[in-house]
Amino acid sequence: MSADDLESLYASPLPAGRKGALYNAFSYPTKISAESVALFIACHTQPGDHVLDVFGGSGSTAIAALLCERPTERMLELAAERGLEPRWGARNATVYELSEIGTLLARVMTAAPEAKAFVAAAERLVELASQTEPVLYGAQGPGGEDGVIRQIIWSDVVKCPRCGAETTYADARVRYEPLRFGDHFTCPCGRTGAPDEWERVLEDVADPWIGETRTRRRRVPWKVYGTSSNGNWSRRATAADAAAEASAAVRDLPTGAPIVPLHWGDLHRRGYHLGMSHLHHLYTARNFRALATLWHLIDDEPEELRDALRLLVLSYNAAHSTFMTRVVLKTNSKDFVVTGAQSGVMYVSGLPVEKNVFTGVRRKIKTFAAAFDLLHGLSGVADVVTGSSVALHLPDQSVDYVFTDPPFGGYIPYSEINQLNELWLGRTTATEDEAIISPAQGKGVSEYQALLTSVFSEVERVMKPDADATVVFHSSHASVWRALTSSLSKAGLEVTAASILDKTQASFKQVNGHVAVSGDPLLRIRKHPESEAAAPGAPSMSDLAEVRRGQSDALPVTARQERHRYSELIGKALVSGVPITMDARAVYQMERLD
Repeated sequence: MSADDLESLYASPLPAGRKGALYNAFSYPTKISAESVALFIACHTQPGDHVLDVFGGSGSTAIAALLCERPTERMLELAAERGLEPRWGARNATVYELSEIGTLLARVMTAAPEAKAFVAAAERLVELASQTEPVLYGAQGPGGEDGVIRQIIWSDVVKCPRCGAETTYADARVRYEPLRFGDHFTCPCGRTGAPDEWERVLEDVADPWIGETRTRRRRVPWKVYGTSSNGNWSRRATAADAAAEASAAVRDLPTGAPIVPLHWGDLHRRGYHLGMSHLHHLYTARNFRALATLWHLIDDEPEELRDALRLLVLSYNAAHSTFMTRVVLKTNSKDFVVTGAQSGVMYVSGLPVEKNVFTGVRRKIKTFAAAFDLLHGLSGVADVVTGSSVALHLPDQSVDYVFTDPPFGGYIPYSEINQLNELWLGRTTATEDEAIISPAQGKGVSEYQALLTSVFSEVERVMKPDADATVVFHSSHASVWRALTSSLSKAGLEVTAASILDKTQASFKQVNGHVAVSGDPLLRIRKHPESEAAAPGAPSMSDLAEVRRGQSDALPVTARQERHRYSELIGKALVSGVPITMDARAVYQMERLD
């Protein structure tokens, strides 16, 4: 494509993607959709070219390279919106990724099984698991009718600071007509206070699966949602619901159930993680048993489908099967809205949710089948490597294009989060070469920068002289941006253009952080033998911010566009060779946005 076409590609914000088969097929952190990546690949390369991703994540780059042979409607829309005429056709890809779950996902999706065979095996798997545990999710409805649990809202137990009387956190917080969370609760003894200030009740419990007694927060079932022959229902939990959970905890588990320690690091909290030393402590006994049953039965399915079935189960696991699943309240809602775990953290609320695993996995089958229909039979070749990118196996100057999104400093400790799935696989992420700022791993900015430099030096080595690279990056901290820019410079690479990935939904940390920054800069990178220092008298980052403020003040902007300003300023500075010296907070204070 021409230089003008590529300028058009980077000229305006790129949407992160819409929900669809590829988006919904798995619950794994992904910063950009495969369809958006495919547009970059199709514009930067020719059919048959070799594409590389050195921080492979969920395998989006490899999937995108293969999809260029069979562009989706969304890919065609993205090209038309920008007036681009990419050359569609299969590309080949090499993807390096440290995590076991990421490479499992990439391998399954880039060698997608035939959809009908997968559906038959998946439906057989869930049906057999349900038959193996026929009463696991059984419960009676409000009228005593037999039913099946859809989900249960659990609640921490709290006690009054004055009299010690116990109640559920749910009863202390939840108010009705309209449904809302109350700020105060009055105990029968007359003491009034904020429910979050009431002490959580602890209990010592014997864990039959590890043979030890542990101390944990006391949690009890509070509200049960189910279905019977006459429809859906909900009711308050009873002693029978607590007894059913206790029964699930005392029976032997299927062979191979991962009764293994958790590897806690930066995400551990002494409060809500109290007593959670092993993987199964993150689940109700019922949900852990359901997952263990499915996992055990996969070994009886055809070998060529086992990895796809494992991915199916794990796609539901971390986001929906643990105590990290939660409820939210929406305006004018008559009841709670049940959602999944918060992305990028391991938060356990005072009102965790237990979902029916068998029902949830069954619902995923159709979505996976749609993804496999899209990807099955593509002719490109994807080489997925589980390992570090500090030493690539590729020859010098053998890669036509690189698309990658490195870890954003200490933004998300992927290896710690990935263990929720990887402990089921029996293999966890090797963290020695994980590019991260992590007190738990003893890595600061300098260690993070050194790892990035090693990786980008390899990128420079394998790129052809005229090859491009696109890097997705995000941070609100100048020190992290300096680590990236320094690593690129030391590797002999430079930024030549910048745009923004316009996410439609911010992550948990973006929403709840001290400084909200939306839009991940998309950086176009090329080889540059020697870094150039800024010329004397060149503008500083604060100079650029002043200019942008003057330009922005002349035009009305939305709240989202306001939060794009730091990312836009970063892109401008990188292209201009201006050192990154200001955090997002400093920029927003200058612009009177913070």
